[in-house]
Amino acid sequence: MNRMIKLINLSKELFSLGLKKSCFRIGYEVLNRSGARRYLQPVKSCRNVPRTAYLGEKAVDIQQFRRGKRPFFIPPAKELAAGIERIPQLSRENILREAGRAERGLIKCFSYWYADYGSPVNWHLNPVRGVSWPSNVHWSKVMTYEKQCGDCKLTWEINRFPHLYTWARAYACTGDSRWLKDWTAQLQTWERDNPYRSGLNWHSGQELAVRGLSWIAGLYLFIEDESFQEEDFNRLLRLLYLHGEHVYTNINYARLAVHNNHLIGEALLLYLLGALFPWMRGADKWKRKGRKLLEKDCLRQFYSDGGYCQASHNYHRLALHYYLWACRSGECLGEPFDEEVYRVLHRSLNYLLSMLNKQDGRLPNWGCNDGALLCPWTSCDYSDFRPVLNALSYLTTARRCFNDGPWNEELLWFWGINALMKPVGEYRYQNIACFPVSGLYCIRQGPGDFAVLRCGSLRDRFGQADQLHLDLWWRGLNVARDGGSYLYNDEMSYHHYFMGTSSHNTITVDGQNQMLLIRRFKWLELVKAGRVVIKNTANQLEVAGEHYGYCRLPGKVVHRRRVVLTDGIFVIIDYLTQTGAARHSYAIHWLLGPWPCTMVKHRHWWRVDQTTPSGSYTLNIIILDQNFKPRAGSNCSITIGAEEPAPRGWESRYYGRRQAIASVKAGCSTNKDICVISVFSPSEANAPAVVII
Repeated sequence: MNRMIKLINLSKELFSLGLKKSCFRIGYEVLNRSGARRYLQPVKSCRNVPRTAYLGEKAVDIQQFRRGKRPFFIPPAKELAAGIERIPQLSRENILREAGRAERGLIKCFSYWYADYGSPVNWHLNPVRGVSWPSNVHWSKVMTYEKQCGDCKLTWEINRFPHLYTWARAYACTGDSRWLKDWTAQLQTWERDNPYRSGLNWHSGQELAVRGLSWIAGLYLFIEDESFQEEDFNRLLRLLYLHGEHVYTNINYARLAVHNNHLIGEALLLYLLGALFPWMRGADKWKRKGRKLLEKDCLRQFYSDGGYCQASHNYHRLALHYYLWACRSGECLGEPFDEEVYRVLHRSLNYLLSMLNKQDGRLPNWGCNDGALLCPWTSCDYSDFRPVLNALSYLTTARRCFNDGPWNEELLWFWGINALMKPVGEYRYQNIACFPVSGLYCIRQGPGDFAVLRCGSLRDRFGQADQLHLDLWWRGLNVARDGGSYLYNDEMSYHHYFMGTSSHNTITVDGQNQMLLIRRFKWLELVKAGRVVIKNTANQLEVAGEHYGYCRLPGKVVHRRRVVLTDGIFVIIDYLTQTGAARHSYAIHWLLGPWPCTMVKHRHWWRVDQTTPSGSYTLNIIILDQNFKPRAGSNCSITIGAEEPAPRGWESRYYGRRQAIASVKAGCSTNKDICVISVFSPSEANAPAVVII
């Protein structure tokens, strides 16, 4: 029976891909699993690649490159040093402290937590498990070691060279060649320990792209330093060439099999290698391919309302950072990208700004979040979107959208010191912001009092099972929140929890997800949502919608939600209806903040108090029957970081880290329609749920 189910699911997956993509994916897997790809792309030693093989007939040495290098956006070190003096809240001591840790192999992972990769660095280490991926296995076969070696992203993180941006900032602050020498020493060991096409670090094209981009930025920052030797220069060019050749050879996987931000990153690397190193073998074809993809295929990942195909704010930011690199590079080279690219980026700017909490720069922790941050060159928290939004605003309008702050450092690296003195055009928040293509709706009564509702049919295979999820913000605090992602390739019970419906502020039926998860990131029976209704009166905002993810169950259950915002009070009314009389277990889930919580049961309802930094905030819940009377037999519980038997009460804001927070779950079992009313309000306010009773 299980085998039959797997075959049915596989046929559904291939049907959803279409003929062309299905044929490609089947062929791709056959070449990998049969071992044929090892013969088509044999392993080589990077150091044995002759100079003429990658530089061509018009090769340049380091002095020629210094004199005639193609323009790039990284400002000269002296200008960076002067600009950094103007950045508020920038701590040189913290930058130098972090740079010193990186020298010892202590790397800040995913912009938040530190891991020890050793000194000298073990480029294949999973620092959490303390095991290393094999370095002598062809890239097409290396993932067969995942069970033993754990989450590949924990190894990839140091190989993205995030610490190179820290060393670049330290160099801008001090002018000390020490940081350049640290980098070139690591390049030497990386080349030695990562034979071409062997091991985990040649497996993913996007990893090659992110690494290659950091190396290009390092080259342009350090190139004038006399400590940068000819040997270092040639090694870097050799590695960049091999990265470009590998990405170009295998880019159809990103184009046809995944079609997400991987493709944008790989296309960007090809464009930059071709544009900045025109004498490199393959440069012309790389540049043409990369630019064409960036101006055509990759743009299709962005929705007409400003949203992004991966249903994730963090992946959206990554895609936007790629395009910031592309547009700035094109401008510096005198070959700006098509105007449509700028229009797409400006729509994305407005989309993200509309859901921003201006107090700390955070957005709802919506969708998958793998910790990616392409430009970690500010002192802002990883969750702060102000650096990228400020840069997008400057790119598309020539104005900043935030006053002076640490987020300005991103402008400095992209445009130089003059950008720091440009005028500010602050964004004006709307009471209602609707994004029907992406399926997000924001109602707002102030910078820190707003709600974001998720309601929209999935258009792509990405995302989480989160229909009618609701993020609530009160006085700038995220009082009802999205769980996040945690880990993709380890502790799978947690991965399924964070991907699934029960980690979101919505309702589950019979404990099931709204869609069927057949693989780590592959959903089938993509959920459909109904029309969303918006109301805006003098003192009240309302948004309502419904989804049909549970229509596959007996009785064809439909979930409809109304959200009403009045003077900082959120009233959420959920209706569960069915066409038959099947018995189901319904449960509403609320993931609250990391603050102390208490729960009290009253006669027919439950009251949960959160003691937040901005005051006490209360959640009242009541479950009503089809006649809108309190339903007997209802139950409610509050849990902080538990497993029962599945995980519950966890949040992950940073990849690889989770914290226990309060989770409220209320429900009942019935064969009738029900209504659930949840009211979030300041504790001193009158709770409408109590008034109803």
